[in-house]
Amino acid sequence: MSTAVPCKHCRRHLVAAIVWLVAGACGGTQKSEEPAPDTRTKYQPFGASYHGVTHSRIEQTFNDQSDVTEVGMQYYVTADVVQSDSVLHATLAIDSITHVVASRAGAIGMQADSARGVTYNGMLSHSGALSGFSGGEGGGSLAAEVSSRLLARFFPVIPDDGIELGVIWTDTLETSATLGGVENTVHTIRQHEATEWTHYGGQTALLLVTVAEYTFSGAGVQAGQAFTLEGQGRRHSRQYLGADGRFLGFVAADTAEAEAHLTEAGIVIPVHQTRADTLTISR
Repeated sequence: MSTAVPCKHCRRHLVAAIVWLVAGACGGTQKSEEPAPDTRTKYQPFGASYHGVTHSRIEQTFNDQSDVTEVGMQYYVTADVVQSDSVLHATLAIDSITHVVASRAGAIGMQADSARGVTYNGMLSHSGALSGFSGGEGGGSLAAEVSSRLLARFFPVIPDDGIELGVIWTDTLETSATLGGVENTVHTIRQHEATEWTHYGGQTALLLVTVAEYTFSGAGVQAGQAFTLEGQGRRHSRQYLGADGRFLGFVAADTAEAEAHLTEAGIVIPVHQTRADTLTISR
């Protein structure tokens, strides 16, 4: 096996690819004193603005040396859900992306300017899935990453006939995407439970707790280095759905382990990532 060491420049490009691959795969609360609504909660037409924060820490180990990269940002999104002929249509707009933390913060900052005002559209199913999700023209690579990581599955998953306290269910999800020339497939098994009525963002909300176990694999070429990546992870999320059918936000934490294989060099690099996300309704 070759012991050639990838240069620092190559490793930085590989980090960016790993972030995209691993990512496919943290708003206070208080228990409500109000009577719990006695009907099944379903998605309804609404408009809202949100403030989100996402942060990842990626650690790679090679020859007993660690290379740590922090990647994060704050973002502001507006959601408008309207009904036409009993069908819900959702529009998600990136209002702004700020406070970018990354090794390429300067370049990403310029991309954040391009992402401002970019919109996406899709049909919102009764279960919270977005179909026909499209848009983002002219938004650049950062907008595409925000769309893939955060917007394409923006709304919590619920049963088709609505959600009520105590409901427990399991589903599976498989997604494939190409970002920055890197192909990635993620297979996820999710366990959901509607655990209690509480308050979030000053609103009465049903708390949906989800535990997701996922595996992922991908391949690509970065800085001339062909590589593959395989791993698995676990994500805990607490999502809040208003009694009036509005999505109020979520808190989530994620841990993943992977191995990056540099194909030609015959090098295996262990990768550990932690990720935290929060999303809070602001109006």
